Amino acid sequence: MPSTSTTSEPLRFTLLGPVRVWRGERELTLGPPQRKAILATLLLRADQVVTASELVDAVWGESAPASVHGVVQTHVSMLRSVLEPERPRRGQASVLRSVGNGYSLAVGSAGYDLREFEKTLEQARQHREEGNARDSVEWYAKALAMWQGEPLSAIPGPGAVIERARLGEILLGVQEERLELMVALGRHTAAVTELAALTSAHPVRERLRALHMKALSRSGRRADALQVYTDTRRVMVDELGIEPGSELRDLHHRLLAVDEPAPPPTAAPTQPPAQPSRRPSVPFMTALNLEGPLPAPVSPAQLPADVADFTGRTALVKKLTAMLAPRTHRTAPPRALVAGIGGVGKTALAVHAAHQVRQHYPDGQLYVDLRGAGPEAADPLNVLSAFLRAFGVSPNSTPADLDERAAMYRSVLAQRRVLVVLDDAADAAQIQPLLPGSATCAVLVTSRRRLPEMQWDEQAELEGMSREEALTLFTRTIGAERSGREPEAVAEVVDACGRLPLALRITAAKLVDRPQWTVRSLADKLARERGRLSELRVGSLEVEATFHLGYGQLDAPSARTFRLMSLADGPGLSLAAAAAMVGEPEPSAEPVVEHLVDLNMVASPAPERYAYHDLLRLFARQRAAQTDSKQDRIDAMVRLGDHYLGTAATAGWLIQAPSWPRERFWQRAYPGGIELPDLKSAFAWFDDQQPALLASARQFLADPDLPSGHVVDLINFLELYLANGTHFGEIGQIGELAVRDAERTGDARVEAWGRRKVGEAHLRRFQLPQAHEELTRSIAAAEKAGDAGALATAMDLLGSVEFRMGDGERSLAHLEQALAVAHDAGDVVREAYVLGTIGRTQSERGELELAVAACEQSRDLHEQLGNETGLARTLFMMGLVYQRFRRLVESIDPLEESLAVCLGIGQNFGEGHNLVMLSRGYLADGRAEQAAAAASRARELGEAIGDAHMHAMAVAELGKALHALGKHELGDEHLHSAQTLLTELNSPQAAAVSALLNKK
Repeated sequence: MPSTSTTSEPLRFTLLGPVRVWRGERELTLGPPQRKAILATLLLRADQVVTASELVDAVWGESAPASVHGVVQTHVSMLRSVLEPERPRRGQASVLRSVGNGYSLAVGSAGYDLREFEKTLEQARQHREEGNARDSVEWYAKALAMWQGEPLSAIPGPGAVIERARLGEILLGVQEERLELMVALGRHTAAVTELAALTSAHPVRERLRALHMKALSRSGRRADALQVYTDTRRVMVDELGIEPGSELRDLHHRLLAVDEPAPPPTAAPTQPPAQPSRRPSVPFMTALNLEGPLPAPVSPAQLPADVADFTGRTALVKKLTAMLAPRTHRTAPPRALVAGIGGVGKTALAVHAAHQVRQHYPDGQLYVDLRGAGPEAADPLNVLSAFLRAFGVSPNSTPADLDERAAMYRSVLAQRRVLVVLDDAADAAQIQPLLPGSATCAVLVTSRRRLPEMQWDEQAELEGMSREEALTLFTRTIGAERSGREPEAVAEVVDACGRLPLALRITAAKLVDRPQWTVRSLADKLARERGRLSELRVGSLEVEATFHLGYGQLDAPSARTFRLMSLADGPGLSLAAAAAMVGEPEPSAEPVVEHLVDLNMVASPAPERYAYHDLLRLFARQRAAQTDSKQDRIDAMVRLGDHYLGTAATAGWLIQAPSWPRERFWQRAYPGGIELPDLKSAFAWFDDQQPALLASARQFLADPDLPSGHVVDLINFLELYLANGTHFGEIGQIGELAVRDAERTGDARVEAWGRRKVGEAHLRRFQLPQAHEELTRSIAAAEKAGDAGALATAMDLLGSVEFRMGDGERSLAHLEQALAVAHDAGDVVREAYVLGTIGRTQSERGELELAVAACEQSRDLHEQLGNETGLARTLFMMGLVYQRFRRLVESIDPLEESLAVCLGIGQNFGEGHNLVMLSRGYLADGRAEQAAAAASRARELGEAIGDAHMHAMAVAELGKALHALGKHELGDEHLHSAQTLLTELNSPQAAAVSALLNKK
């Protein structure tokens, strides 16, 4: 069928990434790599003449075939048919013109990312020259956002090699210009993160290295800045045989002399630290704006990629987008439901409609696959946790109760313009907690059920595509020429697929993969397949026939990969995890998995990320049960578990004890997994893989054929990452599964771990009697198993429970027992944490010297381990100890040190709470302006990351500091606001603020 697009729709070209062309919202199919290379060469010289010889040199170089000029003409002709499909065959081309012995691509007013980048960069540089550094940084960011990966990626030829290098150098230079401004503006922490990655990729680029050193030193990390110079000099001497240049050497000398380089004039002035400390403290301004940026408000963009060739559903898309568009008169968020059978295209429609309106929701777009059609539907408690994390809400402030967590979610979304897409909902109970309350938001839900118990502003029952839409989709995939040769067979195939998009895509992909097949042969195969389906069905007859046909044409490695990957529960698999399941190295597994993606048997929602449609997962699991032995299926899952466990073990070591040999930290070997180079990559891996890890833990405990012992170590390592936050509700549920598994198997180690997790979940909910019972039983199981680590951890937690129950003596006794067990077992990590807990307990008992001594011991151990997270925690606790005894000025040193560590590892939660406590210390020391500055930043940090209690406490401290500055009316206003906020949070601190107000 002819294309429905017209040449009146604008063209848009991109090459700052893959070379792609769109007409309107539809991406055009450009053809083979050499054709794209010709287009790229013409684009790089847009509106200029490029001779045929120049095209040959750029694309083929010296390896050009004898008939190359004819090949060029063919490629140009094919490009013209794509760019101007309605041009008469012998008509004059208006886009790709013939000029003399060459060609010219007339870009004109068409969209072209390189030109847009150059215009945006010009704006950035103009703002910089005018002294407007902040606006300049924003324009630089806009320019850099236009880059979508390596420029001219996958384009062959010597010309592309040269241009990739040139464009890459331009990109790097622009990144340097932006980072120079960020350092000048005092945005050191953010700059450090980017510079660490860039200097790793470009180790001998001195300009980047100098910027990295400056950003580190101004973040209070002078030792790290000096180490950067040492590393740079070693690399330059070893690899290039030269010494660093004068800029680096001069900067190094100034740092050695503790003469930190002065910031450029555009930066805000800073004061040196008020008092020396064992670690560099953070300089504060005396004004009410602290140096350094607040975290930018997080605007998650979670929508999956839109389908490039989305076809049909025009009227429904129009209705959905009209309903989802914001309107001023609304008092409640609009809700739309798209219902229908599996494979009918609900997700594609919802995602497409969401992309059409996302510009109306600049504060974020949330997306979740609720897995409602499968046996393991997503728990709304866990979905809420992920949504809140997406907005930067610290897990520490996330309530464990579903209703309370849902209320926090609605509060975070209040006054924000956010689009929420809930895909594959099971029922109303699953989605009710996930609905925002603000009329500024909108909700789009897909489900196989109609969900009549809920009210909808727009509701659509999706059926198969119309005949015309289905033919258009099929033809776009296999090509108009091929389709036009066999129109009757095409119509038969479309009908055999039930006009369902999932079936159509799989079938068309099979034809593309088999160019020697005719459409008639495919139609006959589909008819035969439908005639011999088994009684066990995974969906409609048409869909299963498509699955059988697609699966039947896979070669043996592809079929095995398709089956084994489906065995893993969870949202999807990384390439590394998929390779582990099939027992192949990544380079061997990747082309096989990508082939399955090309055939639409597996989805790839992001690079090197793979997922199944739920019907295809069920189909693949049925094939695995019929084809692979039980032991083969178990072995695949164990390889996946080994991959997760091995990588988690490496990440845990990098977080908790990077100064130790990893073998000493592990205490036993963990085969499998991937290497992680540093702390940042450890946190990034945990952050990325956390949903898959938790799903794997549940699966290993629920399946009696899988080794549950994997889960104990896996979650122990994962919790090193989660130490700064609470996923205690979800891990408590996994603990309950572990207890049931232990009751079946008699495994005391698994029981000890499971009961400890259940007890910890009770503790976080302040259900102290239940926590006490579970932890007591955990201790008994750990003693039975002879697991010293589990015993020490359970005793530590039991001491915390008894402390909260008011039994200080028993609390201290259990903590000292935990300390002795950890010490005897050589578990220095646990020993360090227990000492910190002892310090807090001793301070509550009135034992200042014992409390400080315990914290000092904890600090020393964390420093030996290289545990920055633990060190920040202990230093903060030491500050709390001093403040507990009203020695507020003495609390400043440890709190400033803790703050410096938090800034160094990007821990906003710890940064904010340190600032609240520092405000008290500064005020007691007569530094009211610094107190106000610290409280002001903490207040804004609390708001930015969604920590309501931090925000409220900072408002209270700011009120006190404002009174000290003589601004009594403004101070009272802040105190009253803090009183209201703390009362709403049921915080005991509300009483202290009320008492302060009553004195006035």
